[in-house]
Amino acid sequence: MHQEQIGYTPCQDCGGTGARPDETSCTTCEGTGLVAVFKETTAPGSSPVESPFKRRQYPRHHTDLPIRLLSDKGQDFVGRCVVIAEGGFGAVIPHAIPAGSEVTAQIPIPTHPTDLTAQAIVRSQKGLRHGFQFASLKGAQRAAIAQFCTGLMVQSDDGRVDS
Repeated sequence: MHQEQIGYTPCQDCGGTGARPDETSCTTCEGTGLVAVFKETTAPGSSPVESPFKRRQYPRHHTDLPIRLLSDKGQDFVGRCVVIAEGGFGAVIPHAIPAGSEVTAQIPIPTHPTDLTAQAIVRSQKGLRHGFQFASLKGAQRAAIAQFCTGLMVQSDDGRVDS
């Protein structure tokens, strides 16, 4: 495998400050606050190695958008959409919504003239963080999300930011 540098991300050891708590220079990022991000590529003439982990159908992208949810029980919630993909989104909602609940989500997509309104199912809930899967998404809605995501940073399967 070869590695190709594709950008930089904030250092996790120092939180992107370049310094440790004792104010000495961070040795991981050498005081810059950034570490290089690499993409593994196959060597010419070799075949790719299959990952034992299933890759997501759609890449996740970091964002920060207001969101409004209407539960199947008529409850109205507001929060922040922090991750978005063509298949769903992650949000911080100040009320726990149990996994399996159905909601109608309204998300203002900046590159789309109107709010995206779609049915979604809560797939995960840990504290105030929720993971939603779109249950009904029209082609134009999926295209609007894809267009918006082209300028956003990608979140890898393990939660790290790839550029």
